[in-house]
Amino acid sequence: MKALRFAILGKSRLAVERLQAIEDNENTRIVRSYSAAQVSRFAKADWTSLLNRRHVDAIVLALPAKLAADAARRALLAGIHVLSELPGGLTVEDIINLREAETKSRAILKFGCSLRYHESVRAAEDLVRTQPYGELLTARATYGHAGFPGPDAKEHGVLLGHGIHMLDLLHVFFGPFESVKAMCPEGRDASANLFAILKAGTGAIAQLHTSATSWRQTFRLELGYERGYVWLDGHLPGLENYGPEMLIHAQLVQDDETGATLPNPEETVTEFASVDFASQELSEFIDAVTGKAPLRHGTSRHAFDAMNIAQRICAATETWA
Repeated sequence: MKALRFAILGKSRLAVERLQAIEDNENTRIVRSYSAAQVSRFAKADWTSLLNRRHVDAIVLALPAKLAADAARRALLAGIHVLSELPGGLTVEDIINLREAETKSRAILKFGCSLRYHESVRAAEDLVRTQPYGELLTARATYGHAGFPGPDAKEHGVLLGHGIHMLDLLHVFFGPFESVKAMCPEGRDASANLFAILKAGTGAIAQLHTSATSWRQTFRLELGYERGYVWLDGHLPGLENYGPEMLIHAQLVQDDETGATLPNPEETVTEFASVDFASQELSEFIDAVTGKAPLRHGTSRHAFDAMNIAQRICAATETWA
């Protein structure tokens, strides 16, 4: 197989891991790299030179959302494959336009839904698929960061900055949401904290808090089922200082005499020592580019679902004076 030639546009914590995965893979190599500042100054001639299939097969985008959508659209229409970080744009319309460009092009469009590749998430999916937990009833999702992680969060608020990844993860277990209510503080903290209640078509309800003032950095997804619970707690780099990554789960137990459900059932706790999302993500991307297998994670539909509910949350948000 001829090595796929990649250009890297922008820089982020996750992009560094993707770059390393490309360098380590015998079927890929990096031929060009540009900073976000350079991309923002590109003229038509620069784009024409960069997006030349004689020199570049694929691009990895780690750009601010306001630049990412245009770069991805240009690449797709030039027949260049695209791996873009979430959110990939600023609006649902941006993602719709990318889906249209994807349809017109033979190129592959993949979004960096990196949490889907964590072993804790895949183990949780296996549990609820194979064990008798029953229907999903509720979820409590918290993604709290000490400060704004990256330019998108600082400029556009925590929901697009890192909350978008939790919204994508919620879709893994819930599917589409039908109803949204949301609230944030008034004044200078309005973009730093957001609280949302989301209702799925099944009737299951999720509570989301995404924050830039969580001084004890927190990543937690608590899934409540008819006959037990499954928690994801902590996660490994990209972002640091979230503690160990764990999967905590338990099934309900009934009292032998009364049949009543007993509180605090015995839990199983599994801790994960490492995560290798970038190489798994890259392998799936290569398989899609070479026609070996379709994308499973990070499709344009996944990006649309996450952005759609994010925009609906923003539209529904009230401020609390």
